[in-house]
Amino acid sequence: MNIYILDRLSYRIFGKYVTAKRGEYAELSKKLLQARINVPFDIYVSRAYFLSILFSLPLGLLLYFLLGEVFTSFFGSVLFLMIPLFAFFSGFSIYKLLLLYPSFEAKLRGRKIDIVLPHAIALMHALSRGSNDIISFFEVISKNKAIYGEVSKEIRSIPIDTEILNIDLRTALKNSAANSPSESFKNFLESLSTIITCGGNLVAFFLTKSEQYRLKALDENKAFMDTLGLFSEIYVTGFAAGPLFIIVLLVVLGLVGGTKYVLLLGIIYLFIPGGSILFILFLSSITEGTGSNCPAGNEDGYREKTRNPVIQKAELRMKIYDLLKNPIKNLIELPERVLYITIPAGLIFFAAATYNNYGLEFNELVYKVDDFLIFTVFIILFPYMLLVEAHFRRIKKISDNFPDLLNRLANLHESGLTLISSIKRLGTSNLGILNNEVARMNTDIELSGSIVDAFRNFGERVNTVSVKRVVLLIENASRITGNIKENLVIAATDANSLKSLEEERKRFTQMHIIILYITFFVFLYVIYSLVTQFLPEVPGVSSNAVQEIVGEGIAFSGIDKQLYVRLFFHASILEGFFSGLVAGQIGENDARLGLKHSVVMIMSAYLLFMFIPNNFTG
Repeated sequence: MNIYILDRLSYRIFGKYVTAKRGEYAELSKKLLQARINVPFDIYVSRAYFLSILFSLPLGLLLYFLLGEVFTSFFGSVLFLMIPLFAFFSGFSIYKLLLLYPSFEAKLRGRKIDIVLPHAIALMHALSRGSNDIISFFEVISKNKAIYGEVSKEIRSIPIDTEILNIDLRTALKNSAANSPSESFKNFLESLSTIITCGGNLVAFFLTKSEQYRLKALDENKAFMDTLGLFSEIYVTGFAAGPLFIIVLLVVLGLVGGTKYVLLLGIIYLFIPGGSILFILFLSSITEGTGSNCPAGNEDGYREKTRNPVIQKAELRMKIYDLLKNPIKNLIELPERVLYITIPAGLIFFAAATYNNYGLEFNELVYKVDDFLIFTVFIILFPYMLLVEAHFRRIKKISDNFPDLLNRLANLHESGLTLISSIKRLGTSNLGILNNEVARMNTDIELSGSIVDAFRNFGERVNTVSVKRVVLLIENASRITGNIKENLVIAATDANSLKSLEEERKRFTQMHIIILYITFFVFLYVIYSLVTQFLPEVPGVSSNAVQEIVGEGIAFSGIDKQLYVRLFFHASILEGFFSGLVAGQIGENDARLGLKHSVVMIMSAYLLFMFIPNNFTG
């Protein structure tokens, strides 16, 4: 464990005090273990004390700056006495949030474990048909973190306890169960310990547990989606509707006092994009490993390929030939490649279109280049968006049809054909998008003579969790049992279970995406009303200077209307772009798939402002 300078300093100051009260932090210590936060409780609490004190005064001053005028009428000239109260409130909030975080993280990990657990048990079920070495089952799962997510982290301690620390298997299972945040995983390990002690039938046990937890995973997936829906509502309230309310409030207060312009800039250019990016990163962390069609990444469990150099050179020539023959197909397989073309093209367009405006003042320059900047973003992102959609659409079709391929393969193999002959027979049938993949599998078999290599290459080409789990199951179970047919049936059942979870998620998140759209268009409507109905009635000036107009006891400040229209335009564009990315992260577990929503929202905002008259005068 690495102890950073911050932890050393905080522990030196608060360590003895926290250690003396270790009894009060027993539950926190347990949650730290369950959340896999590798920090002792005394260091973690000392860190919480130090950070809460460190940031209390700066945050207190920020609250004083933001909310000072609200309390002016109550406290008058002694308002500065509120600073210690704001600082105490800020520090206390930071401390409590830091102490609650391990419990929140442990709860999320528990739900992730419950969702993935049936697939890990399905692999154990397949492996148990040819071996009783349970430790080897755990080793396979622990080496494939990208496929089995949090279950892999939970299981990893068992091989370590038995092989490195020389602890017996029953005790290792007991220790792992005690430190797990998932009740389902605890019950599974306890039941497994009982079966091992009594000498029960492992195959029947894993089959029963696989079915039991597969049904339970549907409920846990629904609970997880409820949590995701809650965060979606938080985004709508805090980062979509919230900025709109603050913008309207700051505009009105700015007209009365003329001092809120800087805050308005901070909300538009810092809070909306910065808060949205942090929210996307947070959603990505809590949904990691719960999607079936998300990229699986590199697997530690896949062995390095040892092939003939002649074959490797032939494959390289084949890749070059495929790239030249069908560049669009290669771009679909890796959409990021198109950015090497679109980014230079967009920058060249922007430079050429705005070249004559570089001698203007900054404010005038912004007015002139705004539209070209948006066109540049479209030039860069629109082709990338189309390729990303094509890439994931292809992957989804493959994942949806893959269980059917496995069922057909099992039926052909059961009819008496060898597995190689069954795969060749599949090449003559109509499998839609999978026809090409089956042909490539047949090519791999002819080149290497290995069915396992053919499935592994298929998994690497598709590179999704759902397919790679099946490939890993077939590879390891075939190596241990040699019974391909039953393994194919187990793999098909597991793939169907993943498909059900993904379909349920899609149905659930559609409503939240609609809510994001509604919120954004409400945002546009309010902005449009401000620009077309409110600003024309406000006295204006031709610059940022403040002009006092007194009417009916209220002093108004004249404003630069063109400047405020431009700020509202930027706010709409930024809100649309980032709301689209959040919609992609919520609905399809990948912010890149939200680019299509971003394009729709940006175009809506741009077209709306095109119809707003640009003839404000002081």
